[in-house]
Amino acid sequence: MKKFICDIDVTGSCNLRCPSCPQGNIKGYRLPRGFMEPELLARIIRKVTSECFVERCSLFSWCEPLLHPRLPELIRIVREAGVPSYLSSNLNILTNVDAIMAENPTFFRISLSGFSQEVYGYTHRGGNIKRVKQHMLELAEAKKRHNSSTRIYVYYHRYLHNLKEEPLMRRFSTDLGFEFEPVWALFFPVEKIFSYLGEDENSFSLTAEDHELIENLAVPLGKALEAAKGNRNMPCLLRDKAISLNFEGNFTLCCGVFDASKYTLGNYLETPLDEIQRMRESHPMCNRCMAHGIHRYLIHGFQELTELALAHIAPEDAELLNLRHEIAQIHKRQKLIRIYDTLFTRILSPEKKASLADRFYHLDRFLSRLHQKNKGKG
Repeated sequence: MKKFICDIDVTGSCNLRCPSCPQGNIKGYRLPRGFMEPELLARIIRKVTSECFVERCSLFSWCEPLLHPRLPELIRIVREAGVPSYLSSNLNILTNVDAIMAENPTFFRISLSGFSQEVYGYTHRGGNIKRVKQHMLELAEAKKRHNSSTRIYVYYHRYLHNLKEEPLMRRFSTDLGFEFEPVWALFFPVEKIFSYLGEDENSFSLTAEDHELIENLAVPLGKALEAAKGNRNMPCLLRDKAISLNFEGNFTLCCGVFDASKYTLGNYLETPLDEIQRMRESHPMCNRCMAHGIHRYLIHGFQELTELALAHIAPEDAELLNLRHEIAQIHKRQKLIRIYDTLFTRILSPEKKASLADRFYHLDRFLSRLHQKNKGKG
């Protein structure tokens, strides 16, 4: 049985307008709006678990899941199906926090890009960092009240302007018991990337604001896309290992494209998985994207990203973030992945491989946290 991740936008909107995201950098177009009904989600989960082994179900993609008034009920449906549930939020709103933690989602990711309002507000446009910090406190308290095992972590988007604030947010997060996972900010969606490459076959042209954002990327977009093209023969995990749906239960080409009017391909409940995959694999946009290696850029799918950042950012920022150690850890992790794939791909069931991969992940995170703790003592 094939393994897939199921990405479901349970809402059709977002409360922020971040400039690196199509919710903020595309003018004059909005996704269809609405909320997924719990009954529809239950039907989708029954179908997807009958067709493949579901590694996790993400109740978000381009939109903000905490806008959904019945989110705890949706989490329960996924959990009762035996599937790990995944939330990602900008945390500018936090209603039903006790109900959410009582349902014990598997993962809860908090998207951040600064510690002060001046820095955070530039790349999380429309957000209020004071409110987010208060909600982080409330989330930590609710987790304790409900003895939740939810893994909460801060996903810190690294730009040129916010690197000096990363240690401040790391300390604030870890003091609350949250994990901290920095990531190099990228530019989305695929349509805008093609505009950058001069292949503007859509209405999503680059604006002056886009160029300003691109200049603020810690990983230069042009060089990143060159490196991605060198990895174009690598598989596309967004196509081969993930299924993306909107709140109406329609499946899209992938989570990298934004224009629902062009890339909504059909109704998931009415289409067998094999047919869905055939439609995606033969789609012209899919072939164009992979020819440029954009599918690897979208998932941070090559280790050169951190090396490109190291060559681009200020030396004092690289030292502050201890990037050389980070690169060394990436190389070690890549070796572990190759060993894991070689030893276990053919002899373990998908369920056992997923369980073992999770153990590897938590061991890696523990060693990383231990290093950061010892570094702080020094």
